[in-house]
Amino acid sequence: MEQTDLLHRISRGDEDAFNALYQTYQPGMRDFFGRYVHSDSLADDLCQELFIKLWDNRRQLAGIREFRPYLYVIARNLALNSLKHIAISQRAMGELLRHYPVQQEVTEQTVIDREYRLLLDQVLSRLPRRSREIFALCREQGKSYDEAARVLGISRNAIKNHMVSTLKVLKSFAEKQLGVTIALLIGIMKFLLP
Repeated sequence: MEQTDLLHRISRGDEDAFNALYQTYQPGMRDFFGRYVHSDSLADDLCQELFIKLWDNRRQLAGIREFRPYLYVIARNLALNSLKHIAISQRAMGELLRHYPVQQEVTEQTVIDREYRLLLDQVLSRLPRRSREIFALCREQGKSYDEAARVLGISRNAIKNHMVSTLKVLKSFAEKQLGVTIALLIGIMKFLLP
């Protein structure tokens, strides 16, 4: 199928055409993000975000003459923005830690950690059971999407779709309830998850 035709079909909402585009470009884009961010889970998340962005802006695709460069510009911008957010988050965490009293009792920090974990558990408890299982495997146990798919006996795409939905919920929670970015929430989660 010619790429121009494929892009026109996607711009009209053809999910099969979008799936064909995804199957063609996802592996290369995943590798591209991996080289930028040096984190498998973040590379997976950025790759998902890229294709979500393409689908959300699909009406513009009909006007794209050179799709591959267009795709890589979006991917590069996503990767750079992600790295910028991480750097800002790390700087903010560094500032917080620098001003954090050394003498503070461990029990107070334990209470704060427990409160964050309770908030996170409340958000996760609203998710469907399968999404919670997949989140636990991928984020809490550090399994790749392929490993989680093998454990649960479902496709990698099913894992990806559940993680996209879960990350949208967490992003909304992070921004609306905590006033932080998803990157900062994921950084906090690394300390809070067992």
